[in-house]
Amino acid sequence: MTTNVPAPARPAWLRAAEFPFTSRQLTIDGHPIHYLDEGNGPTMAFVHAGPAWSFVYRDLIVRLRHQFRCVALDLPGTGLSPAAGGYRPSIQAGAAIFAAFAQALDLRQVTLVTHDVGTPVALGAAVGMPERVAAMSVTEGFAWSLADENPRIARTLRIVGSHPVGVLNHAFNLLARVTASRAGAGRHLSAAGRRVFLGPYRERAVRRNAAAMLRDAASASAYLRGLDAQLPAALGDRPVLLVFGSASPTVKQRFPQRWRTSFPDAELLLVQGGHHFPMNDAPDLVADAISSWWTSAVASPEGSS
Repeated sequence: MTTNVPAPARPAWLRAAEFPFTSRQLTIDGHPIHYLDEGNGPTMAFVHAGPAWSFVYRDLIVRLRHQFRCVALDLPGTGLSPAAGGYRPSIQAGAAIFAAFAQALDLRQVTLVTHDVGTPVALGAAVGMPERVAAMSVTEGFAWSLADENPRIARTLRIVGSHPVGVLNHAFNLLARVTASRAGAGRHLSAAGRRVFLGPYRERAVRRNAAAMLRDAASASAYLRGLDAQLPAALGDRPVLLVFGSASPTVKQRFPQRWRTSFPDAELLLVQGGHHFPMNDAPDLVADAISSWWTSAVASPEGSS
């Protein structure tokens, strides 16, 4: 069930200079979902997950909203979207929320722009509504069982999501602080921007939910195997742009090559020196690449689905 509700008052820490967007809100299954809806034109939906929120797409949205309608939500328990009681963060639960969100806004011919765990969240929804999806731009993401194919990364995620690390994260906000660092989304963040990124993590429930999503990325093998099996038939003909940082562990683990087993014609942008948030490391480069790819692969007759 979805209902439109007035957007909440802007928190004092959410400075307009650092987050120059209009906040909107709708309720999905009891969750007050905060989202952005900026610009006009073909729709791009930006999907995050893990220790992040819609803020990580700030740099792209600012650059793309003159050409596209840019929609970005905070999943329950992240950013400015408090989770309803009893919610258990997971990839599957996030996919259900995103599917309901896309249907509530009646998003059509959408280009999905995803990052990390947001990728199986978005694609988990997309395989159930392929008629709404025109194309996919995948940044540092996956859509297969990490435990099966990338056990080293899965092991790291299990450690990060473990109880001992969870206790430290609950007390000291470790995951968000690392994400806001130069190794994460913070290479070009000012001190004010970093404070805004960290704002939601004042709530300890948000810290717990971030760890839970990372833990689920390592353990949701059955769900991810099913998603991997469904992708070629459901979305295999859609244009795909892969965006990875050359210094990211995902490149060493051959994520781009793995994507091409399902999407052989996928294009690749390798951001030289980029880490796990290449859209924040080189926002001009990534925004220009998304725009150019969309024009040539999605808008052209040959690229239209």
